[in-house]
Amino acid sequence: MKSILLITSLVLGSPAAIPAQSLHFEKDSLNQVFLKARQQNKPVLVILAPTTTAASLPVPRSGVPNKSGLSAPAIVAELNKDFLTKEITLGAAESADLSRTYLVARYPTYLYFNPDGSLLYRSTGNYTAEAHYTKDLQAFRQAQADPHNLSYYQAEYQKGNRSVDFLKAYLLKRRELSQRVEPALLDAYVKQLPVKAFGQGAEVKFVLENGPVVGSQAYQLTHSGNKTTDSLYKVLPQPQRVAINNLIIKNTLAQAIATKDRNLATRGANFARNSWTNNYQRGTRAYERNMLTFYQSTQDTTNYLRQAVSFYERYCLNVSADSAAKASAAARTFHQQQAAGHLATSTTRRPAEAQDKAKLLDPRVTYVVTTITTSSPPPSFITELNNAAWAIYQTGTHNREYLLRATLWSKRTVELDPASYHYDTLAHLLYRLQFYQEAEAQQQQAVAHARQEKASIQVYEQELAKMKKRQL
Repeated sequence: MKSILLITSLVLGSPAAIPAQSLHFEKDSLNQVFLKARQQNKPVLVILAPTTTAASLPVPRSGVPNKSGLSAPAIVAELNKDFLTKEITLGAAESADLSRTYLVARYPTYLYFNPDGSLLYRSTGNYTAEAHYTKDLQAFRQAQADPHNLSYYQAEYQKGNRSVDFLKAYLLKRRELSQRVEPALLDAYVKQLPVKAFGQGAEVKFVLENGPVVGSQAYQLTHSGNKTTDSLYKVLPQPQRVAINNLIIKNTLAQAIATKDRNLATRGANFARNSWTNNYQRGTRAYERNMLTFYQSTQDTTNYLRQAVSFYERYCLNVSADSAAKASAAARTFHQQQAAGHLATSTTRRPAEAQDKAKLLDPRVTYVVTTITTSSPPPSFITELNNAAWAIYQTGTHNREYLLRATLWSKRTVELDPASYHYDTLAHLLYRLQFYQEAEAQQQQAVAHARQEKASIQVYEQELAKMKKRQL
């Protein structure tokens, strides 16, 4: 395999701040909303957000709450009149498929669909300016009026149009909208190419940039002994090589999850491992992380729990004292700046889940706002360990061995970074273990630290009330 480092990039998102009392959200499932859209010939706006409740933007140093431009009367009126709007929170059942299909990496993300369900426009971030959302709506209207929008390409493809020029334009349109290219579409394209095309650098590069799924025809034609691909990997800038590899890994994993194909997941994980040709340890870690994601996403709880314990204890607990001290110091500095009012930070909330108390406690999420500076705790093994502990809780397991392991991890995060979201995770694990009084005490700490962090305490107080009533 090519000598190339695989770098997984984390894009920081921004929680939505939408006044539910003004903007009407559809309560039906997304499939039902799209059915309704076709019946009423109305476009659909899907908002992918990491919060479950309406909130203002972070309070700036002036003490006056900011409001999202999405709450402007003119914007609300247009959306309520002309669109069906569906909010889906990070962690909800429908969010994972949407995130994989539309390659969502920032929150909130706004996906604007035609009534037929084809994506026409997208944007990200939360802004105080009404003009930002006005421009979004104008851009969507322009895309709707475009005779060669995604609806056109999808209709032509369904009619059987398989010309090379058409398929290439279709692929480019999907990439323009950051929409995952289905393996069947990319394979249909390469089938129309003459054999000599796979000796041409520009053509091979185009196929690679669409992220061919490992084992697919497009992948085989660009990787199995293809000297042009080898040459490309030697001359392309590292960021491009990394982007290509990451997209291949991401698309392969997404396809494996969609089809619940463990063999495909393994092939994708092997590709991830082999990308680290000069770092065996990082390659092994990449392999294991991909398989963990597969098990978690396909709800293979048995394999997930067994491998998660091994993975996180090796990579997150087994860190040097120096690394732990540096991570703790960075977190402490961050919280001191928070308390001094120098940072406006997001509130960590749990995603909506219909049947359990699932949430994602990820303090790396930040706001994107036009009027205030935002920040987040520096990513580290502390964050990863907290998320791992929560993931164990999220499986719904009552196996005390796994819960006690996760509790140990959670206590370590509290020791190194006594933040509200870490106390919250610990409290939930203790509650699941039926250590009720200790759970309440830790949840009270979550509330107290949220106040110090100038974050919302509402969610933490609600969870505390449930704990006291034994209704969690």
